[in-house]
Amino acid sequence: MNSDQIEKLLRKPPRLAIPRGLRERLEADIQLPTERRSEPVRDHAPSFLKRWLPALSVALWLLACVVILGVQSHTLSNLRQANDALRTAVTEMQQVAPASAEPELTRLRADAEEVRRLRAEMARATAQLDQLKAIRAENERLSEQLKSAHASASLAPEQDFFAKADNVKCINNLKQVGLGARMWANDHNEALPTSFDQMQNELPNKSVLFCPAGEATVQYEIVSPGAPETDPQVVYAYCRRHNKVVLCDGSVQSLGKTSKLVVRPDGKTVLGR
Repeated sequence: MNSDQIEKLLRKPPRLAIPRGLRERLEADIQLPTERRSEPVRDHAPSFLKRWLPALSVALWLLACVVILGVQSHTLSNLRQANDALRTAVTEMQQVAPASAEPELTRLRADAEEVRRLRAEMARATAQLDQLKAIRAENERLSEQLKSAHASASLAPEQDFFAKADNVKCINNLKQVGLGARMWANDHNEALPTSFDQMQNELPNKSVLFCPAGEATVQYEIVSPGAPETDPQVVYAYCRRHNKVVLCDGSVQSLGKTSKLVVRPDGKTVLGR
C-alpha cells in the first residue's frame, strides 16, 4: 500500500460497534423521580360577617361623623340665629333708650336737687330751733332776774328797778332782732337784711324793734346793713339808750368804757378800743 492509501485510511474514521444491551443497561442505571399525587386543596372561605365587618366598621364610623357634623351644624345655626336676635334687640334698645332715658334723667336730677334743697332747709330749721331753745333759756334766765329784781324792789329805789327791767327787756329785744336777721339771711345768701322792713315776717312783733326805755319811740339802729352772717365780729344793730349791740352771730354785748364802735375799711362796724 502506498502512502496515499495509508493516509486515506487514517483519515477515514473507524466504525463503532454498539454492544448489545447498552441501551437497556443505561436506562436501568438512570433513576428518575417518581411522580407524587397532589392532594386536593380544600377551599376554606371566610363567613359573610368576617368578610364585611371591616367595611361595616368604616361605614358606621363615617355615619357617626356625618351625624356629629349635622348636630354641630344645627347647633351653630341656632347660635347664629340667637346672636342675630340679640344684636337686633341691642340695636333697638340703643335706639329707644336715649329717647326714653332723657326725661327720666331730667326727673332724677330734679329729684336730687329737691332732696339737696330739703336737706339744706332741714339743717337751717335745726339751727334755728337750737337758737330758739337758747333764746328761750335766756328769756327764762332774764325772767328769773326780773323776779329777783321785783322781790328786791322794796329795798331798792323804784327808778333803779324799772331801769333794770328795761335793760333786761332791751337785751331780749336785741336777741330777737339778731335771730330774725339770721333767719332772713338763711334764705338770702347768708347776708343780713339792710332794713327792718325786710325782716318783718321773721319777728314776733314790731315792738322788739324799739328800746323799752324810749316808750316805743326810739328804734334800734342798723350799723352794718347787709353784713355777712359768717362774720361774727361785725356789729349788726345798736341801742343808744343802753349802749348795747347785737353781733352777726346773734349775741348781745354791752359797750364798756374801753370799747367803742369802729368802722372797718369795708364799711362794716366792729367792736374796737
